[in-house]
Amino acid sequence: MPPQLIYRKGWALLGYLAAKPERRHSRLALAMLLWPQFGEPQAMTNLRQVLCNLNRYCRGELGPGVLCVERDGVALRRAGRAVFDIDRLAGEPAEMLAILEGQRIFLAGMDDVAGVDFRAWLESTRLALEAELVGVAERHCDRMLVAGNWDAALHMARLLLQRDAWNEAHARRMMRAYAGHGMRAAAINAYARMQQALRRDLGVDPQDETRRLLAWICEGIDLAPLEADLRRPDLRRALAV
Repeated sequence: MPPQLIYRKGWALLGYLAAKPERRHSRLALAMLLWPQFGEPQAMTNLRQVLCNLNRYCRGELGPGVLCVERDGVALRRAGRAVFDIDRLAGEPAEMLAILEGQRIFLAGMDDVAGVDFRAWLESTRLALEAELVGVAERHCDRMLVAGNWDAALHMARLLLQRDAWNEAHARRMMRAYAGHGMRAAAINAYARMQQALRRDLGVDPQDETRRLLAWICEGIDLAPLEADLRRPDLRRALAV
């Protein structure tokens, strides 16, 4: 949490506003979300103190006009700018990589800052942001595979597997990147690790698609045409037969 913020709930409130772009929030609703144990007068007083400190922070760090505090409502106004890292995911792969590598968690340490409604919102928001982050990373990795940028694809596949060690699609990305790099033994070892983890933890074997990819790699089949086929749904369906 930035040292300029006095209150933990100020940081939690900023995250809440940032996750709901351009939406205007009732001050009373925010007060009761963050202080559900208090009556309205006390909750509104606490919110006023938090907003005063948060407003000073936002003016200094984000610029004037980003945090809009009105008599009855509060909103964040980005005006088309990417203000937070969650705004940059789709357009800036470097930001996405930093989040993946750092294993960052949205509003880490804020689980106990308010009541059950806030915790429920925080959990659902984390799941949604995680899905968005992984989706962007998967698309970026696939683009690197199609382009033959094996180092970048391999790095991304590793990060994705660290995020979800049982995800075979991530393992296949790693196998393709290794094979494209000419590292066939490493690709086979990646399959073996995935197979062992699936059998040990879930009691299942790898999917047909993963085993088929292993067979192609063992047979020395050039996967470059297959990477190009990732862009063609008709051939992708045919290859799955």
